[in-house]
Amino acid sequence: MTAALVLDNVLAWSAQVAVLVAVAALAAWTLGHPRGRLIFWQGILAIALLLPAVEPWVQPVAQDDGSVAVAASASPVIVTHGSASRFAWKREYLLLLFAAGAALRFLWIGAGLVRLRRHRLDARMLTIPPVPFSNPRVRWFVSATVGGPVTFGFLNPSILLPARVLELPQDMTAAIAHHELAHVRRRDWLFVLLEEAIRSALWFHPAAWFVLSRIQLAREQVVDAEVVGLTCDRERYLDALVAVAAQGLLPDVVPATLFLKKRQLAVRVAAVLKETRMSKPRTFLSFTTVCSAALITARLAVWMFPMQAPAQTRSVEKTSIVADGPGVAVEPGAKILHRPPVFFPSGVTTVGSVIVESTVNQKGEVTDAHVISGPDELRSAALASVLNWHFSTEGGLAPHVQSTIRFETAPRPAPISTAAVAAPVARTPLYLKSIDMIGLSDELEEKVRAILPVHIGDPFGNDEFVRVMAAVKEVDEHLMVRMNGHAPDAMLTIMLRPSGITGGITGGITGGISGGIAGGVTGGVMSLGIETIPPSANGAQRVRVGGNVQAENIIKKVVPLYPPLAKQARIQGTVQFTALIAKDGSVAALQLVSGHPLLVQSATEAVKQWLYRPTLLNGEPVEVLTQIDVNYTLTQ
Repeated sequence: MTAALVLDNVLAWSAQVAVLVAVAALAAWTLGHPRGRLIFWQGILAIALLLPAVEPWVQPVAQDDGSVAVAASASPVIVTHGSASRFAWKREYLLLLFAAGAALRFLWIGAGLVRLRRHRLDARMLTIPPVPFSNPRVRWFVSATVGGPVTFGFLNPSILLPARVLELPQDMTAAIAHHELAHVRRRDWLFVLLEEAIRSALWFHPAAWFVLSRIQLAREQVVDAEVVGLTCDRERYLDALVAVAAQGLLPDVVPATLFLKKRQLAVRVAAVLKETRMSKPRTFLSFTTVCSAALITARLAVWMFPMQAPAQTRSVEKTSIVADGPGVAVEPGAKILHRPPVFFPSGVTTVGSVIVESTVNQKGEVTDAHVISGPDELRSAALASVLNWHFSTEGGLAPHVQSTIRFETAPRPAPISTAAVAAPVARTPLYLKSIDMIGLSDELEEKVRAILPVHIGDPFGNDEFVRVMAAVKEVDEHLMVRMNGHAPDAMLTIMLRPSGITGGITGGITGGISGGIAGGVTGGVMSLGIETIPPSANGAQRVRVGGNVQAENIIKKVVPLYPPLAKQARIQGTVQFTALIAKDGSVAALQLVSGHPLLVQSATEAVKQWLYRPTLLNGEPVEVLTQIDVNYTLTQ
């Protein structure tokens, strides 16, 4: 579940609780008995907390609209001219604010427990309780630091009485002591702790504060009624309440049950003076009515503000779509986001297991690999695939991963055909009709969808296509973006880029996508190359390496100059190349993939001067095919 979805559900639940509490506040006026009000408000709090667990969550189904389209590989941004990015507020940051407030509230509770202990240590223990029939487990203290009677503790409860309380007449002191003993007998301190924890977690919700204040007031009124019934002296109990209030109460000592809060004094005095008596049938009818109203309101609130579960998809399990060649079994050694398939080398009949140790970066991409053991004829085929693997970093990933590729049965040789991709021309104006993910794991698809700058129904043109490519390559440089459309519909496809070893490893995937990508996107952002990378000479091995991985091997990089004419015309964008890196690390050839004509020459002159560390395969330098992007951005 994404942060945005969590926030939406928190806000939906908050709205549900607000509606429930508003109706409950009106219904509670019909409950005259304090014990009934206490049970009612505790039930409202329980319903509010249980709503996410008992309500049906809406589960939207993601649409899988298929499309075949023009392809463009997403690769790293190498040169940027522009202003530094500024902080942008996101609504998901509210979750951090809620969590920070809750943490501060829990720290405040911890500080309150420390204060209570300090008050008790500074107090003097009474050897003779104020009432003769006190619970033997209760410890009585006289404190000069508390403003009113305070009760806390469970196994061995402690009652702190201010020194001025003991100076009151004996009957008033006994009434106060009976009040605190009632809290001990009811084990109210445990409920106070739980309520303060709920208040801390839901500090941002006014309705939660209101419900908790109603519960505390109803609890004190229940205790008041018990003390009046026990002492049979309503007037002296009221005198005790007024006497404690007249002494000047200090701020609340939390978490503990307090004898009196100033804001509750008038309500409690009125409740003691007005004794409410209701018959059992009438009380039961009133309680049943308000509870039914609360349940109906809760159901209505759930219908008005539903909570949403993560979207379900109709696609099959995406972590198992890699189709290795016949007779090949792969044990990656860690969770894989994606990887190209492994094929049996053509003409090789040797079988066996190849153990490869990979070095991965922080994103989980393989930056280097070497064979630990295995038949020589099978090593190149294994390395060709492993160099393009992308491991998942979820739950932690070691910097080195050991994988086993088993070549069990050599298949019969079969001719390999070259597939050509048609390239319909996109015409403006276009609107994005669908976004399709092909070959991506659920985890990788979620990351891509979260970062996409466009949504279905948005206008879609050259600028939007470039922004999509830039966003996708931030997630994974092995991905490619395809766009196909006939006005006014544009269909976007994001998939894994085909990979393999060309130009010299027998049985590899040859040919690639023939003819490049024709047409491009109308308006001049894409005009994909006609020229091709020259074939390898003398059977030299050539591997394809992702742009992000190859960028780590740069030892000399010349920054292109922004062409003056492009500046005057306010032209910006990305120039994209397919590059051939020679064995010595120099740039041997550049094939233009896309870019504005005014920017191409500047980018070409600069990139041809770049120098890389040689790439080794089984200890020997090899030629490398990679993707290079040069991004030109004007300062705003």
